[in-house]
Amino acid sequence: MTVQGYQQSTYGDRIADIYDRVHSNWTPDDTVDTVVELADGGPVLELGVGTGRVALPLAERGVKVTGVDISEPMLAQLRAKDPDGRVETVLGDFIDLPVTGRFKVVLVVNSLLQLAGADTQQQCLRNVAKHLAPDGVLVLEEANPAVFIRPGLEILRMTSDELHLLAAQYDPVHQHYFAQHVIVRDGETRLNPMALRLTSTCELDLMCELAGMRLAERWGDWARSRPFLAESRSHISLYRPVER
Repeated sequence: MTVQGYQQSTYGDRIADIYDRVHSNWTPDDTVDTVVELADGGPVLELGVGTGRVALPLAERGVKVTGVDISEPMLAQLRAKDPDGRVETVLGDFIDLPVTGRFKVVLVVNSLLQLAGADTQQQCLRNVAKHLAPDGVLVLEEANPAVFIRPGLEILRMTSDELHLLAAQYDPVHQHYFAQHVIVRDGETRLNPMALRLTSTCELDLMCELAGMRLAERWGDWARSRPFLAESRSHISLYRPVER
C-alpha cells in the first residue's frame, strides 16, 4: 500500500498548528519523571521532538535536551514556546541522525514507526547506538500492532461542536498502516494523514540486538506500574548497549 504524495514530514507539517490541542488530554508527567531518572543528570536526545511536549518539561527539570524533527512547522511551534532556547532543535531526518556527541538517554516516543521500512528503522537504530553513552539507554514507546490495528472507521472524539474520526487501512504483508485523522470543527474539515510501519516487540528486539543494544526492561506504561500484556495498546522498552 502506498500513499500518493505522502512524505516523512507530511504528518507533522499538516497537524503542527493544532497538535497540542488535539493531544491535550495526554500529560507527559510520567514520561518526564522516568526520563529524568534514567538521564541522572546526563544529556537527552529526543527523536521526533515535535512541539516539545516532553522536551520542554525535561528542560524545566534541568535536563540538557537536543530534539530532532523532520517537520519545520513542528519545530516552529516548539521554538515559539521556548524563546530562551532551552531545547536545542535540529531539523533533519533521524534515519541519519544529524547530531554530534553521545547521550545518556535517547528518547523515541511513537516516532520509529513513522519510518517507512524495516531497513530505515534498522539504520536509525544503528545510528542511535553510535550516539549512546557506554552507560546510556534507548527508551522507546511503540504501538502494540495487535491492539493498534483497527481497520475501518472509528470515532475518536465527539462533542457538541467538534468531531474526530479515524479511517484506517492496514497492509499485513508490509506492516504498513495508513490512516486519515478527520477533524470537523467550526464548519471546517481537516485531514491529517498518517503512514506508519508497525513492528512487533520481537522484531524490535531483534533490530536493536543487530544494532548493538539489548532489551533491559519493558513496561506497559510510563509510570512503570503495569506490565506489557497482549492487550496493552503500547509498550515502553528500554535497551542498553551490549558490552564488547
